[in-house]
This record gives sequence, C-alpha cells and structure tokens, in this order.
Amino acid sequence: MGTYVCRKCGKKFESKTLTDGFCHECLAEFLDKYHLVREYLWEHPGSNASEISKACEVSVHQVMEWVREDRFMLTNDSKVFIYCEVCGAKITSGRLCERCSKVEAREQKSKDAVRRAKAKAEERQGVAVAKYDGDDGKMRFL
Repeated sequence: MGTYVCRKCGKKFESKTLTDGFCHECLAEFLDKYHLVREYLWEHPGSNASEISKACEVSVHQVMEWVREDRFMLTNDSKVFIYCEVCGAKITSGRLCERCSKVEAREQKSKDAVRRAKAKAEERQGVAVAKYDGDDGKMRFL
C-alpha cells in the first residue's frame, strides 16, 4: 500500500490500486463526470468540447485530456485538431499517430528484451559450473 497526495484536493491518502492520482472521493467525482460526458456524447454525437463543457459542467481542458488519453475521439469533420507528439500528423485521439505508436512499441519491446537479458545475466552471476574437458571434475566458480 502506498501513500499519495491527491492531485485535485491535495489530501494525503493510501491506496493499493491505481487511482489516477486522486483520493477516493475525488476519484468518484472524476468518474461521475467522465460517465456523464460519455452519456452526453451517446445522446449528442458530434458535439464539440465547449458544448460538452457547458452541458456537463466539465472544463474544456478536461475533455481534451480525455481525448489525449484515448477515452474519446474527435470526429473526422471536427474543426478541432490534435497532432502526433512525434511527427506532427493530425490524429483523432491519443498522443501518437498509428505509425509512431508502432515505432514506439517496437522500441519498447527491444528495451524490454535488453532489460530481461541483463536481469537473467545478473541471476547467473556466482553460479557453480563443472568442467568436463579432462579437468579433475571439481567445481569452479565464475
């Protein structure tokens, strides 16, 4: 269990689970707003961020943050654009375009493989190895 500081109210709290940086009360409020926006979008598809903000009492910044988190998507005919953080291509949600996200995933997979290989090598340090090439058969330490 970890101790955290709520990013909204500043109160210290303990949690075993991921809470997006919110205490339990602020997390409940955050999720209520999210579900309210989601329901609004089901009933009013194609609404812009300012309409959503007024109808659901959520800041435009929060709506755009949810778009960046891939919780919502901009429509193709939207007048608002967001851009890939790497190459600058127009995207409808998230932080990266499809091409850049594939490159990032490939790089992450490579980093993970290197990290696993290093961990495996560290586990093997100090392991006894027997010699069978005409030696006296006694164990040697690396």
